[in-house]
Amino acid sequence: KKLIEFQNTQFGLAECKAEATIARVFHDHCIERYLTGTLDTVTASMAKYWLTDLQGKIIDRCLQFFGGYGYMDEFPISRMYRDARVTRIYAGTNEIMKLLIARSL
Repeated sequence: KKLIEFQNTQFGLAECKAEATIARVFHDHCIERYLTGTLDTVTASMAKYWLTDLQGKIIDRCLQFFGGYGYMDEFPISRMYRDARVTRIYAGTNEIMKLLIARSL
């Protein structure tokens, strides 16, 4: 059987697609607000925290489909996995983003 023929794989990819689509809508909304000068710090912090966290979650799930091969440099998912981790660190860690969000409550 092909990997995509397994129901577990189909469900996992369906979840990834749904989450990525919802994330894209929020991302585009934030860009629109930025371009019109109405993006506030709290919303920007929520975007940075949530989108980078979700990116890591989705890439981790996809890496699982590759098994041990997912860690090998020959597979693009390996680089994606490494690159995704740093996005939760630079431009303010996600913990700092949570702090900025919490201060607004």
